[in-house]
Formats: sequence, structure tokens, C-alpha cells
Amino acid sequence: MHSTHYVGAELIMKFGAGEPWKKLFGPIFVYVNSLSNGGCPQKELWEDAKKQIMKEVKSWPYNFMASKDFQHSNQRGSISGRLTVQDGDKNIPAKGAYVGVAAPGDIYQFWTRANADGSFFINNIGTGNYNLYAWVPGFIGDSKYDGAISITLGSHANMDNVVYEPPRYGLTLWKIGIPDRSAVEFYVLNPNPKFRQYGLWERYAELYPKGDIVYTVGVSDYRKEWIFAQVTRKKADNTYQGTTWQGKFKLNKIDKSGLYKLRLVLATANQAQLQVRANNPSQVSPLFSTGVIGHDNTIARHRIHGLYRLFNVDVQGSLLVEGDNTIFLTQTESVVMENGMLQVTLSNPEGIVTGIRFHDIDNLLEVRNSESNRGYWDLVWNKAGSPGTKGTLDRIEATNFTVVEENEEKVEVSFTRLWNSTLEGKQVPLNIDKRFIMLRGSSGFYTYAIFEHLAEWPAFNIDNIRMAFKLNKDKFHYMAIADNRQRFMPLPDDRLQGRGQVLAYPEAVLLVDPIEPEFKGEVDDKYQYSAKSEDIRVHGWICTDPPVGFWQITPSIEFRSAGPLKQYLNSHVGPTTLALFHSVHYSGADLILRFQQGEPWKKVFGPIFIYINSLLDGDDPLLLWEDAKQQMMMEVESWPYDFPASEDFPPLDQRGSVSGRLLVQDRYVSNGQYISANGAYVGLALPGDLGSWQRECKGYQFWTRADADGYFSITNIRTGNYSLYAWVLGFIGDYRYDFNITITESCNIDIGDLVYEPPRDGPTLWEIGIPDRSAAEFYVPDPDPRYINKLYVNHSDRYRQYGLWERYAEVYPDGDLVYTVNLDNYTKDWFFAQVTRKKDNNTYEGTTWQIKFELKNVNESAIYKLRLALATAHVSELQVRINNPQTKLALFTTGKIGKENTIARHGIYGLYWLFNVDVPGTLFTEGNNTIYLTQTSSTSPFQGVMYDYIRLEAPSPCDSSKDSLFCLS
Repeated sequence: MHSTHYVGAELIMKFGAGEPWKKLFGPIFVYVNSLSNGGCPQKELWEDAKKQIMKEVKSWPYNFMASKDFQHSNQRGSISGRLTVQDGDKNIPAKGAYVGVAAPGDIYQFWTRANADGSFFINNIGTGNYNLYAWVPGFIGDSKYDGAISITLGSHANMDNVVYEPPRYGLTLWKIGIPDRSAVEFYVLNPNPKFRQYGLWERYAELYPKGDIVYTVGVSDYRKEWIFAQVTRKKADNTYQGTTWQGKFKLNKIDKSGLYKLRLVLATANQAQLQVRANNPSQVSPLFSTGVIGHDNTIARHRIHGLYRLFNVDVQGSLLVEGDNTIFLTQTESVVMENGMLQVTLSNPEGIVTGIRFHDIDNLLEVRNSESNRGYWDLVWNKAGSPGTKGTLDRIEATNFTVVEENEEKVEVSFTRLWNSTLEGKQVPLNIDKRFIMLRGSSGFYTYAIFEHLAEWPAFNIDNIRMAFKLNKDKFHYMAIADNRQRFMPLPDDRLQGRGQVLAYPEAVLLVDPIEPEFKGEVDDKYQYSAKSEDIRVHGWICTDPPVGFWQITPSIEFRSAGPLKQYLNSHVGPTTLALFHSVHYSGADLILRFQQGEPWKKVFGPIFIYINSLLDGDDPLLLWEDAKQQMMMEVESWPYDFPASEDFPPLDQRGSVSGRLLVQDRYVSNGQYISANGAYVGLALPGDLGSWQRECKGYQFWTRADADGYFSITNIRTGNYSLYAWVLGFIGDYRYDFNITITESCNIDIGDLVYEPPRDGPTLWEIGIPDRSAAEFYVPDPDPRYINKLYVNHSDRYRQYGLWERYAEVYPDGDLVYTVNLDNYTKDWFFAQVTRKKDNNTYEGTTWQIKFELKNVNESAIYKLRLALATAHVSELQVRINNPQTKLALFTTGKIGKENTIARHGIYGLYWLFNVDVPGTLFTEGNNTIYLTQTSSTSPFQGVMYDYIRLEAPSPCDSSKDSLFCLS
């Protein structure tokens, strides 16, 4: 009565909540017959059964059914008419056409065949409203009558003449096959009946062992030289590859400015992608692609047709030539992972996610994008010695596919790309293995990648490594990246010219005419939604109708570069969801991954989890976010996973742990007593110098936070040699344990009490800010009302508004910032960023900030210490002068530092910089003093620094004698 055989998921009967439905199946007749002795039972019983079926057909509809839901003959109606075909100037009777009526909602259908004149008569039609459909053997396409047809009790509708105009653009230049919705006319291998035999798909490679089909129009015969199915080719390693068939033809004359039309009619398709190229088989982007289509499974089930598909391909005349031409038809076999909850389709062998099917949504990804631009790993790389942070984008299209493991519990597949010397300068010198995992009963899938550089391979740089998903813009409109950072988002169309106005850089766009008027006047910029690594655990998008969530979950940050504070992009307008593993954002060239020749390297990025969830209709879609957070906690608790097959990913029993206690000793804060390092960040990273962890990219890092008493425990550490690093909220500087730590399998190392002595020469005379590696405590102005993001109005992250750098000159129109110690409040009177000042001629000048303070006593023979802790710097030079701003030589200069671009990217910190400036006592005076902080670089509005914390220390020792008593009035 109903099945999905030879059709697949497209014929699943799907019922929504609140949808009434009733359908009567049958009646059918179970007929039992017999013969008297003698005769041939097989033949005679069959012939008798055929006679009986004709009797049953003539008796339909039966008049003995008791159910009121079964309509008798006098309760039904009929339709008649004549169907003709108008193809060009010819009007042809639709001989043998299939003509039928079907009701909206797929309840009942009634069909007949037209006679030689095209006349048709459909009787015994149940009452209701119908559409009239037809298709005509010998012509492509489908006919649908424009109007609806109403059938009432005993009614008859005469349709008179119905004309079908099949798709036609011009004269036929050539054709292959017969348009009959079947492949039966093509070559099918013996024996007969041909298409019912098992294993015919394997014969293709036997018939064409050295290459695929080449068919020459006017020479070849499709009955003998066009195989009935374009299947994959089995390779010696038991994997499969796609095939490319060629159709060769001659054209005597070409209209180079004209448009030609290629009609591709498919009798069936099963998880296939057909690509069309004209005269250039190596063209990366095909002229046309069907996308991944079909779940018909017709080939395996010994049939010759499934669902009918018609594709009309525009071919520019400029792609054709006078003389010999070739159309290349490439069937790329996709890889499909399916567990009954969702289906993930990946291109083969490239390993790009082209489709994610979930519930009633055929593809969660953006089907308008090319298949290579939906779900993919990519990186940005450059040759060694290349300047800057811009390089070559590589979408990491693999060249080989392998099933790593497949059983009832999981499937893991691998897409690899190997490097060799012939690719030098053309492809990043890495072996890359992209893995995808699906588990039974899991509403999602996992992905990870293994990168390897062999010692003998050339030097190179990497700027960026990520996994990106481009979601269906018609479905996903609500983005969530934190409890207090979620909203309905603009469409990507709103950023296009005419609807959006590009501001100071391409990523920032003012929405002037958005499709949804609620977004008018807002600024959209992907950097407004960045976050620090430790906070990027789950983020994604919500579709409200039906309620479906798409989430990227990162259970561990061990594989991300540069520690827990490194800032990364995550989700933004597109709708786009990113998993960043390495980037130079908010860090600049200091974080470029630089590999030398002779340097072996291997690293596993991931696994991450792509989680898809849903709700019942009527539930609050925001519950999807709450569920995603719970799923994230489950993934974190399951780390390290025990199911990845790669030996490069160690499970729990191959890892170790480190524990201890961190104390702080600052004699001027606690009179020499130890202070518990409450909330300290403590971590392991590759051996290096103080603070090197924030620039370390090649290895793994493992971090935790100390408790209120300073105790810490770092678990799930990969084996290897590490340094232990820490930094403590409320204290400047970095801590590094004196000895390296070697982690072995299942080790549990207790290193006891550790003492951090932060930089300190003498008592604090004054301080500005909080030593927390951020400028968030300083004054952040309101944005220009012309350039707002509504999410950040009255928000704790107010610094994420666009254009705040321009507000500095408005807040300080007549001169630069002057801060008076003990009078001013840094939360109101210290601007969050020392930026350049825009002049009337649209150039920029550096700025000089002043810190005014009073000293009652000065020891001219001693050295004072000025601690300058910067939260970020961008192409800046900070100079320090004391009491004389005109001094040609500054007391101290940082030199040109930083390429972090934090100011433009709406951040509040980047890399941490600590400068300790010796100030001779002779430069101070008893009474009023001024420190001048001049940021000299001034070619851009984005140059500048953000301060974390500033402190002036008196000389040490400090006692009560008259000559060495230094105090702040």
C-alpha cells in the first residue's frame, strides 16, 4: 500500500502535530484457484488468475463494502478530455500518455492511458478536489493543468483539449536515449531478463577497465555503447571512485554570445552527485551540479527506474567551439553516515560535508552555496619568510577515502591528503587526515584532523586552522553564543551593497536597508561575537520552525593555540558556525605557526562535536540552547573520548595528571605572609620562558583554575615534557615552575606547594586599574547612536560596539587625557584605549596621556619602578617621560610592538605585555609630578594600546628615616 522502495526518504509519510488524516487502503482480493487432474498447473493457474483480475477490475468499485469511508460507483465522478503536445510548430496527439488526477496531500490518485488520438477517460474518481497531471512517452517533463478540478457525486468533467508544451529552448542538435522515464533502452549486460540480474553494477569496470565511457554522437549507438547505469568504479583496495562519461559531438556553427540548453533526464539516482563540464574536465567548479540527490537504491534492487528528475542546464556559447566538443558527466560518489537520527553526506574523496539531513529538513546547510562551501576544514598558509598574516586559503580537499571502522556502535571514516615534493610551493607541506565519526543513538557527529609535517619537508607558515559550517539562511535566524549573548540575526543579504554600507573595514557593515526592518541602523561585524577560548564550549543557531538547533561543542581546549585567554571567532551572520583551532586574531604575527625544514611535527585537532537537537512544535525554541548546554557538559565529562580510532588520540589510561598548590608572596601586600592564589590560572604547555604559553601554538596546553585555597589539579594530560605556568588575578607578571614536568601514562604527580613572587621592588605609591590582563574596568563610552549593535546596549560587554575609537576625540576634544591620582576614578576617567586622534585633514596623530600625582618626599639617589602592564597593543610605540614632555629622548620606549588589531575588532585585550621602567629619583620633585605616556604611531585609527594596570613603586628598602621615607600625600 505504501513503501519507500525505489524512492527513499522522499516517500516517507510525515504527519505534523494537529494534522488530521484518514485513508482507506484496499480492498484487495485474495484469490485461491485450482485445477482438475491433468494439464499444466503453472500455466493454467496463472492464466485463470489473469482472467479473475479482469473480473475484479470490471467490478470496481465494489458495491458490497459496508464502510461509509468506501465510496460506491454512484458516489463517484469522472473526467474526460484530449491531451495534445505542442512542441514548436507541431501539435501532436499525446498517444499513450499517462493522465491522472491526484488530491493535494497525497490521499488518492486515479490514472489512465490516453488512446492513439490522445483522448482519455478517468472514471470512478472519489469526490474531492484534484489536480490533473500527465506525462507523455517520447517527450520530457511533466504536465499539470492550471486549474483545480472538483469531483462531486455522479459528476463528469469534460476537459476538452488540454495542451502540453514540453521544455524546449531551440532545435535539437543531438540526443541520447528515449524519453520514457526508464533506462531500459540502454545497454544492459546479458543474461535476460537483463535488468533483473544480480551484480550488474560490478560489470562496468570489467567492460571499461582502463577508462570510462566515451560516446560519440552520430557514431555510437546508445543501445550498445551507453551503459544503463553510471555507477562507481571499484578499485583494487576495495574502495570506490566516481566516474566521468564523455559525450563527444561536432558543431558547425556557434553563437558565442548565445545560450544553449542541455536537458538531463534521470531515471533514478541514489546518493549521487552529477556534475557537468563543457570541454574542460579539469575545471574546478563545474558548469552545473545536481547536488547530492536520491535515495532510490534502484541499482542495488535490480530495477531500471526510480524517481524521475529533469535538470535544465544553461551552456554559454562561449564554452563551445566550432568543430569537436565534449560534455563531461561526472558522477561523484558521496559518503553517507546515518544512524536513524540524522544523515550526514560528505563528498568523496574530498571529505567536505555537503548535507546534513535531520527530521523534515532535507539539508541544514546552505544549499545555495557550492558543495565545497557548506561544511569544511580549511587553513591559511604561506611560504617561510613571507611577511604579514595573509596567505593562501586551502580548503583541504582530500584525495583518498577510507572506512576506518564500521560496526553496530559507530562508523569512523577518513579523508586523507598526502604531500610530496612535486607539490612544493603549490600545497601546504602537510599530510592531513580528516576524520568523521557517528555513534549509534547520537544526535550529531564528531570530527577531528591529524596534521603532520615530516622533517625533510620544506619550511612554511600557518596563520589559521578551522572547521566551518554555512547553515541554511532560510531556517537559522537566531544565534546563541552565551546566556547573555544571543539574538535574532540579520541575513547575509543585508550585508550586500545596496542593503549594507561598508564602514572602516570590510567586516563592519551598517545595515541601511535590511530585509527585516528591525535591523535597520545596526552594525554587523563578526568580530563583535568573538570570545576567549575557555568560554567557547558551545555555540550555534536555532531554527524556530520547526524548532531545531545546530551546535558546535568543544569538549576540551587542549588542541587550541595559545592558552585559555586566546580569543577566537565562533558564530556570526551567514548563518555561520566556526570551530577555530588556530588563528592570529587578537595576536597578530606573534602567533603565526612557523615550521623550519628539519622540524618534524604532528598534532591532532579535535574531536569536536556537532550536535543537532529538536523540540516538539509549540515548545519554546530557546529550550534548545538549554539542552545544548547540558549536552556540552556531557561531552566535557566524557573527555577524553574512548571511541576515536586514531592512535594519535590517547584515551584516558594513556594520560596523566598534575596537582599541587599555588601561593603568592608579595611582601608589600601581605607583610611577607603567603597568600592563596585564589582563582589563579595554572597550566602545562611546551617548555619555554615566562609567559611563553600565550604565544605557543605547536603543542598542546592543559589548564585549570585554582580553588580559594590555591589548590589545583590538571587532568587528562597527554604524555610528554612540559613547563608549568601560572598567573594570578590581582598580581602582575607570570609564574613558571623551575623544572620541567614529564607526563607518562597514568601518572599522578603531586608537586606540592609552589610560591609565586610577583615583580615588586618597593611599596605601592599609586596604582591605576586592576591587574587582570584586561582593560574592561576602564571607561568605555557609549557608541555613536548611528552605529550600534542592539545586543550590547546596557550590556557588560559594551566595548564590543563599533567605532568606539572615534569617540576618544569627542570625549577629549581640546586635549588628551589627564588623570590625577587620588582625585580621578579610573572607571570613569581613564579611557579604555589610548588611540590616535583624527585630524581635520583625515590624517591621525599620536596622543599623550598624563598621570599627575604628588610626592612629599623624594629620594634622588634611589630608583623608583614604574610597572606598565598592557592588555594589548597594535603597531604602537609607547614612550615614557617624567615631568618634561618636551624631552627629546624618552626615559623609556617599548619600541614598535603588537599587531593584535584588538581596537578594530571590538576586543578588550589581546596579548599581555609587562614593562618595568626604572625611574631615577632625580627625575621626580617633591610636590607635583607628571608622567607622560605618549603613543607615537599614527597612520591609522586602530593603532594604540590598552592598559591592564599601572603602578608606581617607591624604592626599596623603605624605612622610617628622614632620607628614605617616601609616601604619597
